[in-house]
Amino acid sequence: MIPSLLLGLLGSLGHCVGMCSAVVILFDRQPLFRNSLAWPLAHAGRITSYVLLGLLFGLFGQILWGFDKFQVVLSFLFAGLAFYMASAFIGLTPSPEILLSSLTQRWGRAIRAFQSASLPTAYLLGLLWGLLPCGLVLTALVTAAASASVALGALNMLIFGLATIPSLFAVKWLATRTLARQWGRALAALVMMLFGFQFAMRGFAALGWVDHLMVGSLMLW
Repeated sequence: MIPSLLLGLLGSLGHCVGMCSAVVILFDRQPLFRNSLAWPLAHAGRITSYVLLGLLFGLFGQILWGFDKFQVVLSFLFAGLAFYMASAFIGLTPSPEILLSSLTQRWGRAIRAFQSASLPTAYLLGLLWGLLPCGLVLTALVTAAASASVALGALNMLIFGLATIPSLFAVKWLATRTLARQWGRALAALVMMLFGFQFAMRGFAALGWVDHLMVGSLMLW
């Protein structure tokens, strides 16, 4: 859960400002968002989508982790995904969002189709916002799948979603703070590299190449 918290807090400083500033502006222009309850409802909808995705990815990890033969493969798979996402944060590899650009365009058309000024529409827009193809969300979903638990997958994404709220409320101010965004990306990349290292070592330990590391009753790998 700590990687999800740090990803939300640090990653949103750099990634969400660039990715979601257009969404914030798009929503802000709609009469609906002049109501003070609209933004909290939109964020509630966004986090609801994250939690539902966390349930699915947690279930996926739980099913696969139940097969002993898959545990080594999954450990190295999660490690590889974590290292790739970390490098994408700092621009060394292409962001997965590039591969999902057509989905992003469809998402934008779906958002523009909503013109209702009723408050339930704000929640529905938030649900759609949570489905926006986003590299940071995909990274958080790696941690949800790696939890190998439906409940922990959902909890990881809940914590991640809540942790992104401060940056999204301050998106206009952060847009002028280039240094803060760069440090946020770098620190989020570091978190993911440590996460990847942990799972790589777990894979090596499962193969018997290194010893398992215990801190009290907690197994780090």
